[in-house]
Amino acid sequence: MKLEIEKCDGFHDERGDLIQFVTASFLKEKGVEFGQIYLLTFSKKGVVRGNHYHNQSSEVFCLISGSVEVFCEDVDTKERIHNVFTSENGFFYKIFIGPRISHAIRSLSDFAVMVSFSSHQYAAYNDDKLPYILV
Repeated sequence: MKLEIEKCDGFHDERGDLIQFVTASFLKEKGVEFGQIYLLTFSKKGVVRGNHYHNQSSEVFCLISGSVEVFCEDVDTKERIHNVFTSENGFFYKIFIGPRISHAIRSLSDFAVMVSFSSHQYAAYNDDKLPYILV
């Protein structure tokens, strides 16, 4: 499955943290080009985003605030993965989702924020975004 979850690299000093979310070497290693970086917000507990997959695009997500559960399924093999992430543990994880991996993210908190990367820029009409209900 083209899905990877790993702790983000970063630096810490008395001022706080500098977390490396997406770097040029990370994208090169994955064979992914730069598209855009964006924020996702979840306005209340239970809100679901996603429930789709992309034939070509790759995405990377990192939870900044709140708690979410992430559901993924390989549309070809039907292999499924479910994980819960919370910002309260002090760690930042990046979730790399490759093409043909359906994904849905549900908020477990009253408000959540994720920073996200896509290898393609958002467009209102996107023929690379195909519905695939997981939640």
